[in-house]
Amino acid sequence: MTDKLTPLGIASPEHKRIELPLATESVQAGFPAPNGGYIDGNLDVNEFLVTSPSSTYIYKVSGDSMKDAGIMHGDYVLVDSSREVRNNDIVVASVDDEFTIKKIVFGKENQLVPCNEEYSSIEINENSRVVIIGPVISVVRKYH
Repeated sequence: MTDKLTPLGIASPEHKRIELPLATESVQAGFPAPNGGYIDGNLDVNEFLVTSPSSTYIYKVSGDSMKDAGIMHGDYVLVDSSREVRNNDIVVASVDDEFTIKKIVFGKENQLVPCNEEYSSIEINENSRVVIIGPVISVVRKYH
């Protein structure tokens, strides 16, 4: 079984700025630390997530083959098709006309590798119908 991804469209170059307050402090993921809650300007969410609007696509993830990379069922991934794909990048690819998300590993045998040991790698060879859409540049997860 392979994850299914649904392309949600191309980001528009004429996007509306969405600025949110940016706190000066980091949030501790370990032991809690005092936080004054000071605001240090704004962060434009569009500019933060999308650097090349004309070549960025959003896909919705279905399945759990990338869970060990922190990409879960229901997440959205942003893919920039203008970026060069490098070894060990997480990519969205079309394999036999079906979209999937995997880590690409270049070597003697190029492979699309899941990040869940319950799934098998996909070998890329001269008989494969594989098109790499691009590397994943961001993951968006909505909790509520």
